[in-house]
Amino acid sequence: MKKSKEDKQETAQLSLSEWQVRNKEYLEKKAQEKAKKQAELEKKRAELEQKKEEMKAELENQEPSNEEDTVSEEIDTDSPTSEEEDAVQDSESESEVEEQEEVQKQEEEQEEEVEQVEFSKVPIEKIHWYRALPVLVTSSLVFLASLYFLTPLATMKTIEFTGNKVVSQEELRSSSKIDQRDYTVTVYKNRHHYEQNLKASSPWIENVEMTYQFPLTFKIDVQEYGILGYLQKDSKYYPILTSGEYVKNEVVADALPEERMDVTFSDAGLIKEFVQQLKNVPDSIKKSMRRVDLTPSKVTEDLVTITMSDEHQILVPISHIAKKLPYYEGIHPQLEVPSVIDMEAGIFSYAQGTENEVIHEASKDAQDTESSTQHAEQSTEHPAQSQAEKPEISENN
Repeated sequence: MKKSKEDKQETAQLSLSEWQVRNKEYLEKKAQEKAKKQAELEKKRAELEQKKEEMKAELENQEPSNEEDTVSEEIDTDSPTSEEEDAVQDSESESEVEEQEEVQKQEEEQEEEVEQVEFSKVPIEKIHWYRALPVLVTSSLVFLASLYFLTPLATMKTIEFTGNKVVSQEELRSSSKIDQRDYTVTVYKNRHHYEQNLKASSPWIENVEMTYQFPLTFKIDVQEYGILGYLQKDSKYYPILTSGEYVKNEVVADALPEERMDVTFSDAGLIKEFVQQLKNVPDSIKKSMRRVDLTPSKVTEDLVTITMSDEHQILVPISHIAKKLPYYEGIHPQLEVPSVIDMEAGIFSYAQGTENEVIHEASKDAQDTESSTQHAEQSTEHPAQSQAEKPEISENN
């Protein structure tokens, strides 16, 4: 039993903090000192009482000689006893006063010590608060986060789409794959993933930027590709985008703009290369283009004929459009009648309707150049033969 009590006391002491242990030891020490002083005072009182009783006993034991003497002695004895009593009373009063003063002094000392302990207790409590602060803050945040995710507020959000003209709001919402049950935090965290979903969902979408506005709003800015022209296929028209792709959604003839560029070849690779080449062509030339036909020659497979708004026609390979077509701005003012600007090999122009003459002249020039080259070859071969025959003649002679 004693061991268990001692163990309990030890565990109780361990559970107390350092300042509490010191305060307890100090109070116990003061109580012991107070009890010691109280015992000393009691001892002094007992000694005074004992002296008083001894003096009374001595006075009673004295025998009177005669009545007068007894009377005088009684008178005499009365006087000293009263004096002694006065002395005893004075000593008692003095001792009581001293005792009260000592008790008062002890109380004042205890109050001062308690104040000192309380004063020293404040910084110790602050230190403990500082130590416990990270734990308290972390636990509070965890509690608030848990409470937030358990409430409907965690899934409340508003999604706004801006910048879309062709793609509808419903298509964008379904293509983004944002579920109304998704947490707002997870939507913000995976916003780049939703941007990629929207880009891959439609050929019209060029770029997507998703931003968050406190407290519950997500704004999605959509940038769409422009329409460069229209693919004409089987009397149907399909938009050709500035990305180089054409959309397989037919456009009604009534919805087509009056000033537009029609492309009559449907090869996806050629269309994409054609659009890429046009990026380096001035806008003034692109706005004047009305029709593009694929007219390959024996030499150039990607040769196209571009009909302009002023009825001029340009023959140029698709692979050379970015390099040669900008020269049209300088050639155009010099043309007085609808002409053909041939950019296949070099750059030259001729009036429309004179193609046969130009072809005849070109073939004649080609024949002339061919005959001249043959004549030059024959002339170079003739002197070589004459030089080879001369040694034979000399040998015959």
